[in-house]
Amino acid sequence: MSLPSIVFALVALPAIVGAILSLFTQATLRNAIVVIGGLLVAAMAVATVATFGGADGAFFGLPGNMALGQTLIVVDFGLTAFVVAISLKHRRVLAPILALAQFAIALYLEVAGRLPEPDPQRLFWVDRLSMVMILVIGLIGPLICINAIGYMRAYHRSSPMIQGRRTVFFSLLFVFLAAMFGLVVSNYLPLMLVFWEITTICSFLLIGYTRTDETIGYAFRALNMNLLGGLGFGVAIVLLSSQTGGLDLAILTHGPAAGALLPAIALLAFAGITKSAQMPFSSWLIGAMYAPSPTSALLHSSTMVKAGVFLLLRLSPAMSGSTVGYLVAFVGLLTFLFVSLVAVTEQNTKKVLAYSTIGSLGLIVGCAGIGTPELAWVGVMIIIFHALAKSLLFLVIGTIEQRLYTKNMENLDALLSLMPRVSALFLIGISGMFIAPFGIAIAKWTAIRAFLSVPGPAGAAMILIMAFGSSLTIFYWGKLLIKILSARRQTDYERSIENRVSRYEWLTEGALALGVIAATACVGLISNQVVGPYALTAFAAAPRVFLAIDPAILLVMLSATLLLPFVAVLSWLNPTYDHSDFYASGRSANVGHVMGAALGGIKRVTLRNYYLDGVVSGGLMFRTGTVACGAVLAAMVAASVVIR
Repeated sequence: MSLPSIVFALVALPAIVGAILSLFTQATLRNAIVVIGGLLVAAMAVATVATFGGADGAFFGLPGNMALGQTLIVVDFGLTAFVVAISLKHRRVLAPILALAQFAIALYLEVAGRLPEPDPQRLFWVDRLSMVMILVIGLIGPLICINAIGYMRAYHRSSPMIQGRRTVFFSLLFVFLAAMFGLVVSNYLPLMLVFWEITTICSFLLIGYTRTDETIGYAFRALNMNLLGGLGFGVAIVLLSSQTGGLDLAILTHGPAAGALLPAIALLAFAGITKSAQMPFSSWLIGAMYAPSPTSALLHSSTMVKAGVFLLLRLSPAMSGSTVGYLVAFVGLLTFLFVSLVAVTEQNTKKVLAYSTIGSLGLIVGCAGIGTPELAWVGVMIIIFHALAKSLLFLVIGTIEQRLYTKNMENLDALLSLMPRVSALFLIGISGMFIAPFGIAIAKWTAIRAFLSVPGPAGAAMILIMAFGSSLTIFYWGKLLIKILSARRQTDYERSIENRVSRYEWLTEGALALGVIAATACVGLISNQVVGPYALTAFAAAPRVFLAIDPAILLVMLSATLLLPFVAVLSWLNPTYDHSDFYASGRSANVGHVMGAALGGIKRVTLRNYYLDGVVSGGLMFRTGTVACGAVLAAMVAASVVIR
């Protein structure tokens, strides 16, 4: 098959699987379709990358010289009609206003003839960045879908009051993957916007799966914020429609944007910031964690939020060196700082992972805003490791929640002895985020070196924000590690808990854990053959010299990644633990955890983590960050108009 045909099949296949799933409600048949469909989607993603090879980029249209015709406006109408109908049903006002405003823009461009005819051979664009995203979506996405088979069965057994809609759930997962594939290979901006809004609608339906008042509220919050970003995307298309080649993303981002293009670039960046849940729009992603864990894994890790940073990385060459780019970078870095502060105060493990996601995305946004080859390299490397590790972590947390009935970090004591194999997977996920490739300072050192080139106080501020924010990430990851690594004797019943984990969860979470290890082992190859060449191609004027990863550092990084999971495996093989008195500051404590203190005082020893109680207010930090980033974002849009 030719590249155009195989990319078209890549987008169409999960959509077809989703349509087929909507027709079957019988569990056994549905599960078989999910597994077979997921494997086919993964195989098609790998085949696409193999067909592309190692070229710098390729442009093409629809197979058979098909034309778009009126397809985009028809799809726009259908999406708008759905938003209006569902909003009226739930008596919501903002969502239909935003959807109708966006459709009015599309209709105006179509009726008034303001939309230039696209080059039929440049509708799609695939390069190394597209290939990274295709593999992320095409390998991690199907694993999440297959994992959901076991998870959702246990989910509905433990929550019988929630009406079963698993057929719709699995159908939406595959339609979502189809839209993401379409988004990352689109070169024609109106086409990208259609896929962009399909992901918004799918995420809305997935977040509101349980149809409780709480989840419906969170779903509409996500819908409103993402529709606002879509409206900014639509206005940018209006501004670009009068520019020669303005709607061709590759042409638009070929180099630093001229003054007349900056307002459109700023609005596209605004859309990317909303989709990637940066402050002041972070609350929609926090609300998404109330959905079933596979939804959280799909939205928080591999797909939904990556659409925003993908667009920002595409825009990075156009923003390079501009005031707009610097302000975009500050939105990302300030988000990283403030959500890291909030995460330190949080006990809900799923929320900690959500804040960590927003912070990691903030680093990518910061890298994209500055716009250098080094920072583009950092951004793509974070995408790869974050997608693998964080999807694994969310799925593992879902497994733990289903068996221990808790998301509270303080209730994970002795997880290593209760669920040693799950703990090993958990530790691999944390290692992927905390150790490779960040703990050995490869990516962060590269980012800091690039920030040093930013002139004046702005560069110094960026380095300080990154340094302080990074120290906070060590704090909350360390707290979680302490809980997981604690151990004690357990009863036969407690040891049986792990036996209730479904084979679908073992298979998918094990595959993701192997993916983290493989990516760590191959980080040098990934850098030299994929990420480095992409960064140098995107910034063609940059020197053709790039970072090389020392094999010794790679060996240390891989060993560090495997160390803690190895401890968990030993715990599984040798499940006996000796009890003995423990000591604090050299003084023994009795079985009631009471010890003598200075001047005859008595202290009770506790293993509870430190959450900066009375020192930092998580709510205050979140509100402060929202206001600060909102002000920077407003300045970014204003600067794009004023500064030419």
